[in-house]
Amino acid sequence: MASAKGTASFIELARRRQLVDAAIATIADVGLAKASNAAIAARARVSPGLINYHFGSRQGLIDQMRATIQQRVDEAMQPVEVDDSYVSALEGMLRRFAAYCLDNLPAMLVLTQFERHDQAGGTAEDAERVKGLAELRSFIVEGQDCGQFRPTDARLAASVLMNAMTDLPREIRDRGEVDRAVFERHWPSLFVNGIAVTEEENDHADR
Repeated sequence: MASAKGTASFIELARRRQLVDAAIATIADVGLAKASNAAIAARARVSPGLINYHFGSRQGLIDQMRATIQQRVDEAMQPVEVDDSYVSALEGMLRRFAAYCLDNLPAMLVLTQFERHDQAGGTAEDAERVKGLAELRSFIVEGQDCGQFRPTDARLAASVLMNAMTDLPREIRDRGEVDRAVFERHWPSLFVNGIAVTEEENDHADR
């Protein structure tokens, strides 16, 4: 049911969210290939025909699901306050990402499946990755220009960091019981310590 202005009604928006969340849960359980309209609809306890009604097709639902997960990740990674340095900004970003993975592991595992299945929209995922790499590289270069990051190859550093973030949900899953500190504190420090300029290096540069 649409409103008089042609926008989605509250009921329609709620139904779409229900189907998106059902798609996430279904793919997390049985995998992308086996997540049929019937399986997703059964999880949502609705008629399979509602998927086509709200999204046009299974692919339409899948595309919306991916966009929804990515939007939720982006929102969760926004800083709650202004960081006072590039080093603290990097650490905070990685800490928030790890926390989101820990708290939303099924959705994050679903997101990693698209990187292995081009038929599910590999072109769009590649574009998203290119965008993310460009943003990371720009951030690293800015930190280097300010003397807070080491003069390493920014493109390589961005690629290593992106790959580590992509692999993190599977690492969390494979460990079974998880010590949150390993991922919220130790995992970010691997990259922060690897790229941040130390006080000793600053002292040496000032001499």
